[in-house]
Amino acid sequence: MTIKQLRILPPFAIGRLGSASEPMDNYSFDLDIDPDHPLHYRQIKPQPTLIVDKRSGEIKGERTPASLEFKHNGKIRPVAPFLEVFAVIDRDQLVPLTVGLLRKHGLTIEDISWQVRVSNRKIVRRTENPDDLVHAKIEFSDHKSHTLHGRCKNFIKGASVKFGSVRFIRPNHRFPEIRLRFTPAAGLIYGPDKSAAAKDAGADYYRVPPDRRIYDHAKGEWSGLNGIDAKNPTVPPSLFAIEPPAPSWLYDNQAISRGYLDDACDGIVEVKLRRKGGDDLTATARICAAPPAMAPDSLFVRTLIDDLEQVIHGPDIPADEPSEVTRARAADIVRRAFETVRFMNVAVMNGNDFKGRPALTLDSMPQEEAADTERAIRPIMASGTVDTHAIMTLHQQAYAALRGATAPWFLRLLRRPDQVADFTDRGRRKMPALMCGADNNYLALTWRQIDTIRKAALAPRASGPRTAPVVKNKLTPKNLSAQISYEAKGNPISSRPVTSVANCCPGLEVDFRAVWRRMFRGIELREYDNLVVKVDDDCDAVVDGHKGVTLKPGGLAGHRLLRVDLPAGDALLTMTPIWGPASSDTEGKILLTTSENPNGLAPMEWSNALARVLPHKGSRLRCYFTARPSEHQQPWIDDPTKYVSFEFEVRSFFEGDTAVISTALAEPGELTQGLCSPWQNDFRECSCYYWASARPDYVNVTLTESGLSAGDNWMQKQRTGSYVADDYGDSRLIMYDDLFADWENLLKFQIGGKDHDSPPAVEATDKKP
Repeated sequence: MTIKQLRILPPFAIGRLGSASEPMDNYSFDLDIDPDHPLHYRQIKPQPTLIVDKRSGEIKGERTPASLEFKHNGKIRPVAPFLEVFAVIDRDQLVPLTVGLLRKHGLTIEDISWQVRVSNRKIVRRTENPDDLVHAKIEFSDHKSHTLHGRCKNFIKGASVKFGSVRFIRPNHRFPEIRLRFTPAAGLIYGPDKSAAAKDAGADYYRVPPDRRIYDHAKGEWSGLNGIDAKNPTVPPSLFAIEPPAPSWLYDNQAISRGYLDDACDGIVEVKLRRKGGDDLTATARICAAPPAMAPDSLFVRTLIDDLEQVIHGPDIPADEPSEVTRARAADIVRRAFETVRFMNVAVMNGNDFKGRPALTLDSMPQEEAADTERAIRPIMASGTVDTHAIMTLHQQAYAALRGATAPWFLRLLRRPDQVADFTDRGRRKMPALMCGADNNYLALTWRQIDTIRKAALAPRASGPRTAPVVKNKLTPKNLSAQISYEAKGNPISSRPVTSVANCCPGLEVDFRAVWRRMFRGIELREYDNLVVKVDDDCDAVVDGHKGVTLKPGGLAGHRLLRVDLPAGDALLTMTPIWGPASSDTEGKILLTTSENPNGLAPMEWSNALARVLPHKGSRLRCYFTARPSEHQQPWIDDPTKYVSFEFEVRSFFEGDTAVISTALAEPGELTQGLCSPWQNDFRECSCYYWASARPDYVNVTLTESGLSAGDNWMQKQRTGSYVADDYGDSRLIMYDDLFADWENLLKFQIGGKDHDSPPAVEATDKKP
């Protein structure tokens, strides 16, 4: 038996921030609780939890708690995932790397070492000053807990951000596996050493404690930066704590940064096995630190797993996949859509006037659409017909129909990824409804999710009992899907990508848009549109030979990628028209243009736009760009004088034959660089309407005698049963500075759609080795 390679599983692990001294216990939930009530809330179940001795670093036992405590004494318990090392051995087997397996090869745990690199790039993404990179790197082989100190050239001397800690768990007789634990940070806010605004602000202005005022305002420009002035702004351009008044978009995004930063991060864990007389073996995995999953018994309609599954398997479902399997997956998608919409106040999100307030003053997709297209706001559906309860009923009908293979009508309701900017009434009513995608238009599912529902809807009716099939996902070196979904021992489900929102704008755990920027070797695109922002010095693109080419690859910065040709003769466009209803014909449509968008075009989000490019890794594909630099989106015109074209090599999405996202696509810190700084800002400025598992909206919902729903805004300070719509000056709601000062105490976990008061901790029996 030979150890040929190493793997770290899971290849992507999510730590979740919190300042409680004890990490969150392990838990999971049932996916199909009761056949008679299949859309009831998932039932959270405590699972065996590994107990790490704080002194020795070994696992001293495991226990299954009688109940789960998400908070302790007002502090949120962090989710601290374990990462396990596996060995690829003879006969293509993937087995845990243990002390015993090492011993068989004449090795010991002293031959194991680790390197961890994590970064926070939220500042440097906006300032483009490399001295604003906050980075931590540590190498170790002992079993002590090692703090990840994030340092930055623009910090005051000796200062750092604590990104959490990592620990090589000491193996013992009962737990001989080689594993590392990542414990994320407390969720603290750091800031500049001096702030002019803090001197004049009122008592409600959050002040960063003196020991966390570490950014040297004299060295860098983060404190005082106007986000709209950035050379390469984010979308929205002011995703950071700003000087009042807020939010920024009410003031034309003229927003000045307070200079705040957080202790969230993402990066790479590497394990090395030194072999006597042979080459060292290494393996990597990715980690990130994210906000807590505040509704831990619910999932979002499109998660990071959905996007990664499309990367691995492509946008189409195999024709020979059993219809029972496809139907079960389709029903799960609809179930997650149901779990998402039940946390939304649909009447507000629809673009209705609400309690005397005009719709233009309420945060919603119709309001966002009206601002972007410079047109009057229009509700998506008839104002008097929408309510959360009614929309939930529609999802229940779709779920039942899909399980019974009688839902071809539902297929017609799905929004295609290339129709996300169809703002006609019919287009806006497609599903998923009311939510924002990564392109800042209406959210679409992945092509693969859509094909799953298509195949399920058109499959013949199942005979016999409708039971959920058991799908075996065997763990092998080549089964990347099984590796991505791997359940490491002791890890709560909230540490897995299935609980991460995917291509929303911009995301919460990670900004998945960032992965696609360097898919073509030699150039870097912007996360949210098709602008070339950088060309590598060693770019080796092949220049087209036609007479229209007058540009070398190095001159592409500032140009826009318009089209990609595929070998089969297909062509992918990177933008889509923005359509709206014609005033003279409500069933017709017209191109919506504005002074800022004279061609009426919107970029498509990369995950779906490039889904058919990924199978061609290592090959060169013909890419077409605007002939000249372009501030605005440009249409594709089949005229050689309007474009230049080059052949670019398609990068591999993963590292080698592993399931680890390639560092060529995203260095440490780049998966989170487009998110809010600090992340608490996003909980107040959420423009995704909304994320079920991370940032709910409508909670404690009940059905009234009128047949309509009633409930609270999750951000209400006092629960009254009467929804308070978002208003950035309404004292009944949690404000920015409230979150900055006391987010752990103010934010309430949701279990079964209700505020969750954690039960008192219970004593559980420790099982010692």
